[in-house]
Amino acid sequence: MNPSQNVVAALCLALLTACHDHEEVPATSPCANRQVVSLPACEAAGGDSFSDEACLALDDTIRRGATANDARAASITAPTEGQALPAAAPFTFTWAAPTMALRRRPMSVGDELRRFMTLLPEAQAHCEPFTGRAYELRITVGTTVVLRRQQSATSWTPTAAEWAYITAAIGARTAELTLYTAALVSNQVSAGAGPFYAAAPRRFTVAR
Repeated sequence: MNPSQNVVAALCLALLTACHDHEEVPATSPCANRQVVSLPACEAAGGDSFSDEACLALDDTIRRGATANDARAASITAPTEGQALPAAAPFTFTWAAPTMALRRRPMSVGDELRRFMTLLPEAQAHCEPFTGRAYELRITVGTTVVLRRQQSATSWTPTAAEWAYITAAIGARTAELTLYTAALVSNQVSAGAGPFYAAAPRRFTVAR
């Protein structure tokens, strides 16, 4: 295959990938179940642009294996270690971006084409491809995952319904919060850019 044929093949593959980015999220994916993965409303004006399509990529890379690296992980600022969170009102979780910058791969032909595709009408598209730093907050009790939240902002306040579910699931036990982070380009996790997480989870309880 000569160089020009390689370029054509790459463009065709990128076009297929770009179209795939806008397909509906499979019903079997955790990203399709808001009781498993909480996501922001990316369609809202001025809101968080992280979408369920971006969730597919982040979920897949975390599932295949995230890396414990304190220098490249985000830092949880609230809650503090061992803090008892009031059950009466939703608690606001906050964190800071990693002090060591995430390395991003150079933009590829596929990335550029996906950006171009966002300008074209697409019946199944509801959000533009996400590019930026993404986070997943994962709350667990023992080996049970209570809830996962994915977004790009550095704070999250659960809804009243989510908080009621979280506090009921935790009960009188100690919960652990793990925060993953990765850099995405057009709904794809960049090579060498995560996901990373701190080696020690943040522990907290719920005060009754």
